[in-house]
Amino acid sequence: MHKQRKKADNRYCVAIGCQGAVLCVQFIRKWLAGSIIVAAGSFASSALACTVAVNSPLEKLYCDVVAQGEGAGLPSFDDFRRNPPATQRLLLKRPAKRAGLNLPAAAKAVAPKPKSSAKATAKRPAAKAPASSANKPSVPSNLKGCTISAGAIQCGNAYYRLLDNRGNQSLSPTALAASNTLVFPAVPNYSSNLELHNYLQHAYSLYLTKMHTIGLAGTTLSYSKFYYIFDEAQQQQQDFVKRFGVMYDYLKKDKSAMAVAKQHRGKKAPPLSACQVIGNNFITCDARGSNWVYAR
Repeated sequence: MHKQRKKADNRYCVAIGCQGAVLCVQFIRKWLAGSIIVAAGSFASSALACTVAVNSPLEKLYCDVVAQGEGAGLPSFDDFRRNPPATQRLLLKRPAKRAGLNLPAAAKAVAPKPKSSAKATAKRPAAKAPASSANKPSVPSNLKGCTISAGAIQCGNAYYRLLDNRGNQSLSPTALAASNTLVFPAVPNYSSNLELHNYLQHAYSLYLTKMHTIGLAGTTLSYSKFYYIFDEAQQQQQDFVKRFGVMYDYLKKDKSAMAVAKQHRGKKAPPLSACQVIGNNFITCDARGSNWVYAR
């Protein structure tokens, strides 16, 4: 029984993209047992925060240190990530050593080019500034003419409202029950990229719907991360459908025992260039480390 539980825990950690599966399992178990305190309304210190918020090796190390029980002296995850990498390394140095973890290699600083003399500069013709539109991301063709705000996207007569995290009191009585499961259709033997695209769009739409059902629409994986997990599962010959099913069961358990804050409250709307249409009912925007989900 213990071995079966351990395998299930490992599948959950792999499904959410956590490389340190053992550490992730320890973190989840300690958190569920109450040995890691999560402040009411805070989402940053939970297992779910590391599911979607880790953007660098140092942030991952932070989560692994906390998972080892050595994060008592560390700031909150949100406060930690506001520091520059050099400060993050200093904060993690001793806790990581106590946990038996190594700091990632520091990024090499690029040496500044020596300044040219005024005489040499005068002889050199001035470089033309690149056009501002050259580096500006373009809006997808199927979103041109749409307008976006923090709370909604309007595309002609189609209206998409922003979905965010919800408290358990606002959920359906069966949302967190065992009967509510996430089951993707079996991965087809696709023969073209279009078939694969259609399958993943359908699976991702189902994932978004189910995350909204349990009140976690504000903390979803972006479509690119979703695709990456699928690709990784295929390469490692793992069951993509089962991985997400197991993950969803764990998320329900976590959600039933914790308070979750709104993810997008007070934030500036993402640019339309960061958005894409998902199926018939969703537009998602991957911007500034968050995945914004708008539903029709």
